[in-house]
Amino acid sequence: MNQLIFDFASRDYPSFDKFLGRSNAELLYMLQQAQGQFVYVWGLPGSGKSHLLQAWVAQASQAGKNAVYVDAADTPLEETAFEAEYLAVDQIDKLDSSGQAVLFEIFNRLRNSGCGFLLLSGGVPPHALVLREDLRTRMGYCLVYDVKPLSDQEKIDALVSMAAARQLVVEPEIFHYLLNHWRRDTDSLMQMLDTLDRYAVSMGKRITLPLLRQLLKEQA
Repeated sequence: MNQLIFDFASRDYPSFDKFLGRSNAELLYMLQQAQGQFVYVWGLPGSGKSHLLQAWVAQASQAGKNAVYVDAADTPLEETAFEAEYLAVDQIDKLDSSGQAVLFEIFNRLRNSGCGFLLLSGGVPPHALVLREDLRTRMGYCLVYDVKPLSDQEKIDALVSMAAARQLVVEPEIFHYLLNHWRRDTDSLMQMLDTLDRYAVSMGKRITLPLLRQLLKEQA
């Protein structure tokens, strides 16, 4: 399979070579080549938007650029962001009125100067964003990409890779059961496998399907 495999044992900053799946190849290439001054990506929770934004900032930082990542859900977007050559703003639908004003000014400055890059993310398409009207018009500058989630097989492959990276012995039926009886987004599946590993260690047992069922029952 020509899938990129995530090094799950690593705690390093996310990078493009750790992005899973094949459905977003065009978007991945475009971001790696820094094509498009304004880009907006959207998709379901767990589709990898934050990973992409952070990988883009990491790549720019490694190239010696002033690159900044801001998650609007927990960090205000302030005027210090004007200094960034590469600015990634995650979850722009969470921006408050002050943050929206700053983002509007950033659009104008970058548009007028022709220098610098802006990468944005949200949970919905641009037309569905709840933003001030003048900022909504600026969103029209953006290349827009829908980040596609992993297929079921790719999710299973990701779980297999995670288990292999941690040298866990996990029967294939456990991955399929987890996919069918737990939340289906990739982040939740990986977190549950991690929880299952720690649960098995605490119980002094190996990972089995009955043990997974017991854990899911407790989680419920």
